[in-house]
Amino acid sequence: MTRTKKGELIFVGPLPPPILGESIALQSLYNSEKLHRHYDVKKINLNRKDFERPGALSFEKLFRDSFAIMYTAYLSIRMKHPILYISISQTKMGLLRDCVMIQACKIIGHGKAVSHLHGNNLGGTIDATTGMTRKFIVNSLEKIDVGIVLGEKLASNYRGHVKRVEVVSNGIPADFILKNEVVPNKKKGPLSLLYLSNLMFEKGYVELIKATTALIQEGYDLRLDLVGGIQNEREFQEVKRYIEDNNMNELIQYHGLKQGEEKKRFFLKSDLMALPTKYRVEGQPMSIIEGMAAGLPIISADRGIIAELIKDCGVVIEPTVEGVKAAIKDLVVDDAERMRLGRISRETYEAFYTEDKYTDSLVAIFDEL
Repeated sequence: MTRTKKGELIFVGPLPPPILGESIALQSLYNSEKLHRHYDVKKINLNRKDFERPGALSFEKLFRDSFAIMYTAYLSIRMKHPILYISISQTKMGLLRDCVMIQACKIIGHGKAVSHLHGNNLGGTIDATTGMTRKFIVNSLEKIDVGIVLGEKLASNYRGHVKRVEVVSNGIPADFILKNEVVPNKKKGPLSLLYLSNLMFEKGYVELIKATTALIQEGYDLRLDLVGGIQNEREFQEVKRYIEDNNMNELIQYHGLKQGEEKKRFFLKSDLMALPTKYRVEGQPMSIIEGMAAGLPIISADRGIIAELIKDCGVVIEPTVEGVKAAIKDLVVDDAERMRLGRISRETYEAFYTEDKYTDSLVAIFDEL
């Protein structure tokens, strides 16, 4: 397609902080040179401070949502047939806000609407609505020109109300970890496990700590590094006491939230990555793709589209202490299998999950409208 002039695009969604998979993915797209070459972009940042209770109601949230709706309406009037790109919310109040913005773009601006689902709970939210609320949501979804999901398994979240659904996988920058930086057999000493995600109970970090503790007590030479933000301080203090009570302070360590080169160093010094998530709205975790870029075998659970993501380069488990323990043990004692999975991790990342593939796919969808 030859472009003679830039289109106009309204970009709606949460950008960092906080550091979440959705916000990182949106930041990658917003920073894309190709997006800005093709479109004049106006940003509406819906970032939230409280990621523990994303659907919670507050005066500040009402004010911010009202402003977002009014600004979308204003841009829809000012722009000529804009594209509204919106990272669609999976909470009831957020979804209603997004639906109002979709209606404004379509009715006032005579534009196009593209919704991007970064998770696996939209369908449940739709199902929980009734009466006029449900009718309004369904009518709004039917006005969407393209609905984007992270994998085929997640398409049903739109409940058939969006006529065209496209799959676009997340991606990370090709230079985050270069191929020549990946060292299959990193060092002698304990095998290093990495957990890199927010420390939420639903993400399975407690089960991972207990499984690792049990294996170390059985004589396996392991260490575990935990990297990410703490969601529940009280819960974390209980976990910390468990580590201390079992004399694991030197081998199981929490390092806080890391970004950039600091985060990269943890990937490069690790031998395995584990994310035994039970999170019911899991989509396609960015941290797993980062682990694949680092050539790490991945241990995770069948949530969202994780099983599809790691089918050739990891182990899909039940997110229980015993399930995690068995998977770690198998890869610790089988060096050849661990190396094989790590090699395939890197190859799979290069083939399907780079940032350029992600952003190019999205811009191509915009260009078709």
